[in-house]
Amino acid sequence: MTAPNLPDPRFDNKVLVYDPEAIKTALSTYYHALSKLPYIEASDIVSPPAAGWPNITATNFAPLDKNETVITLLKHLPYLRNPGLPKGYAISFETFAIDYSAAPFTEPLDADAAEGLKPDQYEDDEDKIKSWVVPLTMSRDQYSGCWWLLDTTDVGTVTEWAHNDSMKPEVSYKDDDPRAWRNACGETRLLEELLTEWREKFESLEWAASSEKVWNEEMIAENHEQLQRIIREHGWPHKFRKEECKTALLVWDEEHQDDFYGS
Repeated sequence: MTAPNLPDPRFDNKVLVYDPEAIKTALSTYYHALSKLPYIEASDIVSPPAAGWPNITATNFAPLDKNETVITLLKHLPYLRNPGLPKGYAISFETFAIDYSAAPFTEPLDADAAEGLKPDQYEDDEDKIKSWVVPLTMSRDQYSGCWWLLDTTDVGTVTEWAHNDSMKPEVSYKDDDPRAWRNACGETRLLEELLTEWREKFESLEWAASSEKVWNEEMIAENHEQLQRIIREHGWPHKFRKEECKTALLVWDEEHQDDFYGS
């Protein structure tokens, strides 16, 4: 699928052009911002070799049914390494970055394994995730978190996978538009703008991270306030003692492991 170069009704009819370098920069910038937090290490951010990740090939990824543009993009993206948690680091609420450079993507995928690496399909097969669209994140489960789907036909938009009509934007694409698959999904955002918004929430402690969990005031308010206090007590943001804070948060995690969203 090539870029349609059509005005986008969700972006004031601007014409967006696919820019893989902007996608790489946006992800790298966000991951490095997260590494300043007390739960992600800079060493967990991995960059591709000059020739790209060797496991990401059309042959290995055949069951995912992705086109050459997607394969080329994934081959040259930075990723967050899974530190041994169930799904890796949470980079937003119950939302985890997918590392296409590591297992289970290091071996040729079979069809059954591939089904578990994408959100549930819609009943209509015509509305399934297209070959030019790829998930950058996955949700914790079907009830919490979000799959953000990147469309390689434009500048770097991601669309929120949604099963609830209330989450669907009012602006729709025409049926013959290559982007019409988004009509059955949630909002569409520019990746860079979305990640900037998330980063600012972390930096202001509107979001607070602890281990693989991300908290805010809409969850258990008392827990969110306790996390904010612990992080601030360790010098956030200007004289932050990251390792000391990380140790304190691990102790806090052990004491609150049975709390809502805790395990």
